[in-house]
Amino acid sequence: MAPTNKPAKSTGRTRPKLQDSAVDPAQVAGLLEESQQYLATIFAAVHDGILVIDAATHTIVDANPRAVELIGCPRGKIIGSVCHKFVCPADAGNCPITDLGQTVDSSKRTLLKANGEVIPITKTVTSITLHGRLHLVEIFLDISGWERTEESLKESEERCRDLFENANDLIQSVDPKGHFLYVNRAWKETMGYTDKDIARLRIFDIIAPTSQDHCLTIFQRVMSGERIKRVDAQFVAKDGRIIDLEGSVNCNFVDGKPVATRNIFRDITERKRIETELQQSEERYRRLVDNAPEAILVHSEGTYVYANGEALRLFGADRPEQLVGQPVVATLHPNYREIVMGRVQQPEQAEIVTPLREIKMVRFDGAAIDVEAVGTSITYQGKPAVQVIFRDITERKLVEKEREEWNRTLERKVEEKTRHLKEAQAKLIQSEKMAALSEVISGASHELNNPLAGILGAIQLLRRSTLSKPIEPALMDEIDVLENIESAATRCQKIVEDLIRFSTQARCFFTQVDINEVLRDTLGAMVAQFTQTAITVSWQPNPALPRIEGDFVKLFEVFANVLQNAASAMPDGGTIEVATRLLKAYAKPPQLVVTIRDTGCGIPAHNLGKIFDPFFTTKPVGKGPGLGLTVSYGIVKKHNGDIEVKSNVGKGAKVTITLPLRQPSS
Repeated sequence: MAPTNKPAKSTGRTRPKLQDSAVDPAQVAGLLEESQQYLATIFAAVHDGILVIDAATHTIVDANPRAVELIGCPRGKIIGSVCHKFVCPADAGNCPITDLGQTVDSSKRTLLKANGEVIPITKTVTSITLHGRLHLVEIFLDISGWERTEESLKESEERCRDLFENANDLIQSVDPKGHFLYVNRAWKETMGYTDKDIARLRIFDIIAPTSQDHCLTIFQRVMSGERIKRVDAQFVAKDGRIIDLEGSVNCNFVDGKPVATRNIFRDITERKRIETELQQSEERYRRLVDNAPEAILVHSEGTYVYANGEALRLFGADRPEQLVGQPVVATLHPNYREIVMGRVQQPEQAEIVTPLREIKMVRFDGAAIDVEAVGTSITYQGKPAVQVIFRDITERKLVEKEREEWNRTLERKVEEKTRHLKEAQAKLIQSEKMAALSEVISGASHELNNPLAGILGAIQLLRRSTLSKPIEPALMDEIDVLENIESAATRCQKIVEDLIRFSTQARCFFTQVDINEVLRDTLGAMVAQFTQTAITVSWQPNPALPRIEGDFVKLFEVFANVLQNAASAMPDGGTIEVATRLLKAYAKPPQLVVTIRDTGCGIPAHNLGKIFDPFFTTKPVGKGPGLGLTVSYGIVKKHNGDIEVKSNVGKGAKVTITLPLRQPSS
């Protein structure tokens, strides 16, 4: 390749022509020396490496300091060496200039250093003639630092591009006219536009109508140099979806003029949807709580911070301010303050539900109310709090109390009814037993009557026969024996009569009878006996008693038998209480009740079921046949009444006789 022949640059001096006879040779020599010094100074000071090479031999004839530094070898070893040993890695015979005829002008080449290292350079080769021989002047510049800088810059650009392309945020750059200069992958995927679509779009083509005015104002502010830290906007995707975005916008200026806006947006569509749903949920929850049929209160640090409408009604408040801001303790009943406040003052823990409790609260009018309360730990207005749901159970407690009272009453009635049933059963058994005994006694009485009548008749004949004889001592003894036999037979006949009277229950003659009068006459007949045994009678008649249909004589006998038994139970004296009253029971006709109570020895429990049995008596033998209560029982039953005996040993006995006012029609 022919060397590059460039015109020499002017040095500012005008060289004299040698053929000019007017030129002084000494002057010319001085100028030449000065020029050589000038060139040597430039040769030594220039930052580029410079080598002068003999074109024919490729021998290096000169090297400036920078060239020596770059080659990394003393200048003495460089001068005289062939150029391809240090400068050019080309083999002999393949010199790009002399052999291959190439032109090198600021071309990128490589420099072979003395240690074998190759570094990148830019090289310019020109040819000159020195001392009549063609030489090559190679000027080269080390560009390894530039290449490293370019590589770093390229790597940085690649990292930035990778960062932009793989970022989840939407990144775009727009020129002052609104054309898109750059959008990243996330932008394309979110918006759905292709590169072809983006090339024809302007920024305001994708902004939703609702954000047009707002975004235009932002765009103008950014173009004027303002940096917007936060922007909310809505873009329209290719498929028509509205994309909610938030981000920042700024503008790049060159020489004071806007070049492009740089925008980084984050897709908040899903967040907006969730926020909207959350807001709607909170609004629904608030409406639900505000209008809930249960009283709901929220307290934090011992003070109410929220109350719904039902809570206001429960406590008798007219407006929320009467409860909100008030201490919890102010609404608690004094009996429950210590328990509840101990719980309230404990640190609130998230998602803790207290068990259902019954407590008493106090209304604003001072009335106490019973409530059920359950608390849940929540966060209210950014602070730990407890939401408490109250249910007014005052009415329920009253109903429960009434129900308990009814249950107790029912239990008493059941017990009473059971007792009555047992008594009725006992009376039925007694009646059946009396009926059976009556049949037996009736037959036995008739069988005994005839022999007794014959015995008494025979005794009468014997007495008359004996009395017709002369009186002798032996005869008097016989008469005494006959009298004893007669007395015994008479006694047996009386017993048989009582038995017949019990078994047949002789017909009663019912008239209008004043029970108080019957009792008064009976007591009057027994005054002497009572006085003799130091018995005191407490007479408590009801003067308003109506008359009943009864047999005066038979009833007199009943009361006499009962009073006689009472007196027998108090041989050392005591008290007999006699009282009358009118009994009116629901859905039943009125009845008259006679009560005779004594303070005697009482009747053992095992004997109570036998007292109406014939011949049963606790009296000594010969003190009575034991038919008094048996006969009385028959008379009372004949009056369609009832007789009942209760007693505790050592505490006396109580006989209750119940009689109807009217006898049923036969």
